[in-house]
Amino acid sequence: MKLLYPPSISRRHFVTGIAAGSAFLGLGLASTLSLASPSNRLGPSMLRGNQFDLNIGYQPVNFTGKDRMATAVNGSVPAPILRWREGERVTLRVKNNLAKDSSLHWHGLILPAEMDGVPGLSFDGIKPGETFEYQFDVNQSGTYWYHSHSGFQEQTGLYGAIIIDPRDPDPVSYDREYVVMLSDWSDEDPHAIYKRLKKA
Repeated sequence: MKLLYPPSISRRHFVTGIAAGSAFLGLGLASTLSLASPSNRLGPSMLRGNQFDLNIGYQPVNFTGKDRMATAVNGSVPAPILRWREGERVTLRVKNNLAKDSSLHWHGLILPAEMDGVPGLSFDGIKPGETFEYQFDVNQSGTYWYHSHSGFQEQTGLYGAIIIDPRDPDPVSYDREYVVMLSDWSDEDPHAIYKRLKKA
């Protein structure tokens, strides 16, 4: 298929315009996606400190025009942003309100194996109706993320960002800070998608 451009618009300007339009639509889509949380706020909330109560549960969402059920933390998809400080000890009480086992894995963090949150290694997972207490020292700073390591719960919304402020004051000054987290969504059952991916 050959694309025809008006004589006054070069291919470069056309492609640039498409990219800008896509970015604009992407921002609109991001705003729509953020409405998945019940309070209709723009983006996930930020929880600060060293004591956290996180509730994993089902959350109705509509990202594509179809009603679906997501897996959320504290009613939010993505899950709340967790903000910690290097050198502190954090305690996270995670309650599983799902009908199946769940878990939270702290991706990229240096911590004891029993706190890593990957079922089958040194952790059995969190049974339905139970609460598991993660507790560990924060030995690093930077931006990380957390997500479920049970079934395909991450693919249905169970993921969130972690910001760890450095122990010493940040040497970089800035006016504003943004957390960017990318993911995708499908209305299809992730088990069915995975089954098709593994066919060949």
